[in-house]
Amino acid sequence: MKKFVALFLALLMIGALAACGTGAGSKYAGTYTCEKYKCVGDSEGAWTNDEEPQTLELKADGTGTSTRDGMEYKMTWKVDGETFTMQETFAGITLDYTGTIAADGTIHLYNGDPTNDLTYEYYFAKK
Repeated sequence: MKKFVALFLALLMIGALAACGTGAGSKYAGTYTCEKYKCVGDSEGAWTNDEEPQTLELKADGTGTSTRDGMEYKMTWKVDGETFTMQETFAGITLDYTGTIAADGTIHLYNGDPTNDLTYEYYFAKK
């Protein structure tokens, strides 16, 4: 009986540690659609939205997919407070994204340094 209790407690602790490690969770899981985006360096501030929607599918385990231009990219994500971070991979290339996620299900995201003119700024809303 002691072995059973010890095993049960060990599995419970491993599960709790795994959940804490990703910073992800079911609260944020779901599909998000890009409402608008622009290049930070665009002096006219022209926001764009493609005919084919860009989406983020966030899974509770901290993985997901990003879809744009008819392509699907694997990604990992996490949330720390309101800070949202994501890494997208395709063909051996990794892109880092940083931003915020709000309680209303909106994500404000940058694909790199927000002060760099070549960085893109995105706004996603949860479906």
